[in-house]
Amino acid sequence: MRASIVFTGFGVIIFGLLLWVGFGYPIEIIGTIGLLNIIIGIVTPKSQGIVFQTEQVGPVKLVVDKASSRSGTYELVFSDTKLTMKKLASRGGIMAVALVFAIIGGLIGGVTGYSLGELVTQRRRDRIYKENTLLTINHGDVEIPYDNMSQVELTKNKLKLSSMDGPTTLFMPKKYPPMIAAKLRELIPSRAWASPVSNSP
Repeated sequence: MRASIVFTGFGVIIFGLLLWVGFGYPIEIIGTIGLLNIIIGIVTPKSQGIVFQTEQVGPVKLVVDKASSRSGTYELVFSDTKLTMKKLASRGGIMAVALVFAIIGGLIGGVTGYSLGELVTQRRRDRIYKENTLLTINHGDVEIPYDNMSQVELTKNKLKLSSMDGPTTLFMPKKYPPMIAAKLRELIPSRAWASPVSNSP
């Protein structure tokens, strides 16, 4: 269950009640949107966040559940020799869903579009684990061997790296970089790092 989405749904319902009491706005419309958010929050499993593979057997060493770039949202899989970026959603798709719901229901509709996007991306994460395709490259996925990396930098909320395919910037929650810094230093060759791991923006 995603508590944040459930609480958002309750917030929408409370907002609808205030509009109903103060201005006579039909509670049925906003109430239905709030209820939809609550249902989405209940059926959306909580993401695992960061997963460190402590077992020595197996190539996967670290999994980061969510990072965003200009092209979309990815799950990051760090193995012994490479970074595999498993695409969860395209940025265009996310914006399109949010826009459609925003047109239908304004700001409240946009929030519902975001909630629906979280459900879809979590279902894709679950499918990746179920099918054991963490290191399999499918349409939209990206693979970057550590040997091809240069100018790697981990800052307060992003991982920046250059490779033979060009520069990549991956944005992630601020709590993630300090948690993964030591492991990335262990996996990615020291020659590739542009500077010491920093907490500056």
